[in-house]
Order: sequence, then structure tokens, then C-alpha cells
Amino acid sequence: MSKSQLKAYLLENRNDTEAFHALMDKLNAELNQKFYTIDEVDKLEELIKAKRSSKDNQVES
Repeated sequence: MSKSQLKAYLLENRNDTEAFHALMDKLNAELNQKFYTIDEVDKLEELIKAKRSSKDNQVES
């Protein structure tokens, strides 16, 4: 199952711990992960907003 398929499955089956762990394994295996400190919360919030508006614009197109 792909990462997006696992996410969709978990939204419907929130108590499936095996699927949750499989998703976490996929996320941990990704390269170039960026972790933010508590001091960088503002930057993270801006990135989340930008990502959401980017997805909204893709859906409308």
C-alpha cells in the first residue's frame, strides 16, 4: 500500500495499530525529513498554510 493509501485507510480505521505502524515506517524511511524545534513553530505554521493553499488550488484547477 502506498503512503497515501495508508493515510486514507487509517482515516476510516483509526484503531488499526498495525496499519499505523506501517505508515510510520514508511514516513521514517523517507529521505530529507525536516524536523522543527519549538522555536521554529511560526515557520512550520507558514509552511502548513502554504501547503494547504497549494492543495486547494490544485483541486480547483
